[in-house]
Amino acid sequence: MGILSRFITVVRSNINAMLNRAEDPTKMLDQTLIDMDAAYRKAKDQVARSVADEKRLQKSFADQKNEAAKWSERAVKAVEKGDDDLAKEALMRKGEHTRMSLQFEHELGAHQENVANLKNSLHELESRIAEIKRKKNLLVSKQKRAQAQDQIYKTMEGIQDTGAVDTINRMEEKIEEMSHLADARMELSEEFSGDALEKKFAELGPGEDVDAELLELKQQLKLEDKSGNS
Repeated sequence: MGILSRFITVVRSNINAMLNRAEDPTKMLDQTLIDMDAAYRKAKDQVARSVADEKRLQKSFADQKNEAAKWSERAVKAVEKGDDDLAKEALMRKGEHTRMSLQFEHELGAHQENVANLKNSLHELESRIAEIKRKKNLLVSKQKRAQAQDQIYKTMEGIQDTGAVDTINRMEEKIEEMSHLADARMELSEEFSGDALEKKFAELGPGEDVDAELLELKQQLKLEDKSGNS
C-alpha cells in the first residue's frame, strides 16, 4: 500500500544525490541500509497501528452485533408483554445497530485487506534488507578489487605517459656506458704507468743472477760441511 514505492523513491533520491557527489560505493551501501532500516521501522510501526485499528474495528463490529441481538430480544419481550409500541421502538433500535454492524463489517473487510498488503510489503522489505546485508561483503570485495585494478591501470598509464620506462632504459644504457669507460681508463692507466713497467720486468722471471746466487749458496754449504767434519 505505497510503503515500498515511497521507500524506493526516497532511497533512489539519496543514491542519486550520492552519485552526483561521487560518493564511495561502500558508504552508499551503508547509507542505503540505514535508510532501509529506518523505512522498515516506520513500516513496521504503521503495520502495528493498522493491526490495532483492525482489532478496534473487530470490537466495534462485535459490539454492534451484540447490541442488535439485545434489542431483538427486547422486542420479543415487548411482544410477549403485549406492548407493540415498545416492541416497535426496540426493533427500530435493532435496525440501527444492524446497519452499523454492516458498516463496520464492510470497513473491517477493507481494513483487513489493507493490513494483509502492509504485512506483505513489510515482509518484502525485510527480505530485501536481509538480501542486501548478505551481499554487502561480496559487493565491497568486488569494489576493492575493481579499485585496485583501476589503480594499477592508472599507474601503468601514468608511467607510460611520463616516459618513466624510456627514462629507466636510457639510464641503464648510460650506466653501462660509464662502466665500460671506467674499465677502459683503468686499463690505460695501468698500461702507461711505472707500475706497468715494473710488472713487465717481473714477468721476465728471476734470471741468471738468481741461479748464480743459488750456486754460491750450495758451495758455501759444502764448505761448512767439510769444516764441521774436520
